[in-house]
Amino acid sequence: MHWWEEWQLRILILGSLSVQCYLALFASSRKKHIKPLYRLFIWLAYLGGDALAIYALATLFNRNKKDQHQPVNGSRDLEVLWAPILLMHLGGQMNISAYNIENNELWRRHILTAVAQVTVVAYVFCKSWSPSADKRLLAAAILLFIIGVFKCFDKPSALKRASFNSIVSSFLPAPRTKTKKREVELEEYLQETRGFVQHNQDPAPLESNERRKHIEQLSITDKLFVDYAYVYHDRLANMKSFWLLDKETAYEALRVGLSKTFDFIYSKEFQFDDKNRDAPFCGNFCSLLIWLESENCNAKNPQKGGK
Repeated sequence: MHWWEEWQLRILILGSLSVQCYLALFASSRKKHIKPLYRLFIWLAYLGGDALAIYALATLFNRNKKDQHQPVNGSRDLEVLWAPILLMHLGGQMNISAYNIENNELWRRHILTAVAQVTVVAYVFCKSWSPSADKRLLAAAILLFIIGVFKCFDKPSALKRASFNSIVSSFLPAPRTKTKKREVELEEYLQETRGFVQHNQDPAPLESNERRKHIEQLSITDKLFVDYAYVYHDRLANMKSFWLLDKETAYEALRVGLSKTFDFIYSKEFQFDDKNRDAPFCGNFCSLLIWLESENCNAKNPQKGGK
């Protein structure tokens, strides 16, 4: 079984990478009507991805423990990258943070899990450190570890952001009116609605800019998912958009809105154009780090970028 001891860790790393690639490619298909078998595969990959990465970490830890008092082959210098890569796998993919909506309410538990995972990976990373390795390899490992830490904590942050209480509290507060003015506002809303419908019995085709504006109005993540009532001004704007757009365009706008809502609740993707709430201070820090690193590489090698 010597070959298994030699290839076990590599097989686990490749298996963990395969599961993450599968989630990255097919997790978004949950929005569509797919066969239950495909949903089962996504659910198993969602649950088994963390277990496979943790098992690979345990194997890497035991392997380093055995090699502690033995001469280390230079071909194993690449193993310093595996612990940070597994930490990135534990952070999950952008297109799936929760499989069920109940998972979002467990964000506190996921914070403790992330702390434990980062601690274990940091210990294994230090044990895998080889001073004789290439300095560029060690620098890449440090960068991957930093990205993995932020990615690992990005998952509980996304779960907290999508929890019911956080969604309700994240909506921009609507302007409040006094009780005696509510009836007046309701009457004004009904009069404006009646007048708009009477003057637009046969609405003319919209220009591209106006059409785009009404589509964006209907595709905003809806407050009604958390029983958050719109003010009369927003209700009137939504009614005008429904009335002026044709059926196919209004349906497409609503489909885009439902897709955005699904991404907000079940993935790490944040809608920065969402007018219902403020954008977070740190949206997707991992993507920002990767973008800055790529820009830095392009600045150092301008001749390669031009080819």
